[in-house]
Amino acid sequence: MNRNQKIALLIIIILGVFVPFIDSVLIFEMFFLLIPFAIIFVVTLIYLIISLLNKKLSTRKAMFAFSILPIFVISQLTSDFLFDRFQRFRIKRVITEIEKSKDKTGEFPKTIDLPMGIEYTAGENGYGFKYSRGFLETVRYNSTDKEFVVYGWND
Repeated sequence: MNRNQKIALLIIIILGVFVPFIDSVLIFEMFFLLIPFAIIFVVTLIYLIISLLNKKLSTRKAMFAFSILPIFVISQLTSDFLFDRFQRFRIKRVITEIEKSKDKTGEFPKTIDLPMGIEYTAGENGYGFKYSRGFLETVRYNSTDKEFVVYGWND
């Protein structure tokens, strides 16, 4: 793989990591690029199969062309999964601190210093967290239910 191909793959991975968190780009991708992505996938698959059967065509170029779209999609799914796990881990750490504070003071803290992207709300009977995990999904945690609930764009 030459230097230009490595740079192109790195750019594709970086784009794939950030696209799930930019709502307007994600909507454009889902509604306007889904069919072109499917066509590109089928065309590059055919090109790969033909290059494997025909020794005159470059199999390396075909493999690179075929791998672009799956790498983009896999990087999106991976970033969504990892971001969700990191945020849940952070929230669970904060929950233990809140419970300790509740035991000492008798009430939930009104404000907490949280990592970026996590919102905290406190009331008399409990507290809650909210964060966006990408792909137009929001995750909420409520202390009374003690579970994470995922809401989609239409919920």
